[in-house]
Amino acid sequence: MGKNARYLTLALAMAATGMLSAPAMAAEKTIGVTVPYFGSPFWKAGLYGVETAGKEKGYTVLKGDAKDKAEVQIEQIRSYIDKKVDAIIIGAADAAAVGPAVEEAIDKGIPVIALSVPPKSDRLTSFVGADNIGMGRLQGICLGRAIGGKGEVGLFAGPDEIWAKLRVTGFKNTMEADFPDIKIVAEKAGGTKDAGVAAVEWAKAHPDMHGIFTAADTMAVESINQLGASVEKIRVSTSNLNDDARAALENGKLTCASLQPAVAMGRDAAREAIAAIEGGKVLGRIEAPALLVTKEKVAGYDFSKIIAPADYQP
Repeated sequence: MGKNARYLTLALAMAATGMLSAPAMAAEKTIGVTVPYFGSPFWKAGLYGVETAGKEKGYTVLKGDAKDKAEVQIEQIRSYIDKKVDAIIIGAADAAAVGPAVEEAIDKGIPVIALSVPPKSDRLTSFVGADNIGMGRLQGICLGRAIGGKGEVGLFAGPDEIWAKLRVTGFKNTMEADFPDIKIVAEKAGGTKDAGVAAVEWAKAHPDMHGIFTAADTMAVESINQLGASVEKIRVSTSNLNDDARAALENGKLTCASLQPAVAMGRDAAREAIAAIEGGKVLGRIEAPALLVTKEKVAGYDFSKIIAPADYQP
């Protein structure tokens, strides 16, 4: 066998056994994602957006469910650091608590993109969020028109979180500017169960109340369920649309919902991560537009940018 033939035979053998470490064997490109809770329709939709956009560009997407616990999310972030992922996308379970772990990742040269709920850090590569003030404004317009532009409403502000505060701000500003004859006669903050309790109390204390703003879908559903027959004379608005809220919208018990395009937001977060990894143009901040769906339009509404397909499992 000649010298050239021997070299060719050796090269073929090395290639066949995976020993050829040529540039052709590119390193795997990986994005780590961690979000508060896989069971949330919003986070499920966001993950779907990240995963589909990442796979289109040849990236492996690692997914972590923090189970609403900061300590779990911190471990997930540190695991991604150990695995030397190319970027991390995070929706913070607790913005302050996970901040130091995020700083560790950034110190290691890993770009971090925040999705919807940013961790506490001024060194994030990018933030993709919703127009929460716009969501509150759309609720205000819808609810104001639904009760005829005058009367009394209650406001359930939700948790002490920035997204809820911004929605409340948008709603209040709209009431003041566009519906001066509507008065907010009751206001309370808290969680889902608190919303139902408040709705019942308000219905008794304020017989002329004809509308209730709720910061999120679970609160609207709880309010509707607890109001029972009283919901016939009280219009309820909300933000986001889980399965129960969508059913309530379809049967007319929920008047409207302002929405954030969670699938599109996830795709935008993936694009920002890939741009940071590959040296492309990073926008730094993307604010998704607020959308509105009413009981009249829900049947034919296009939810493809908002809700993950029914068969998708993170």
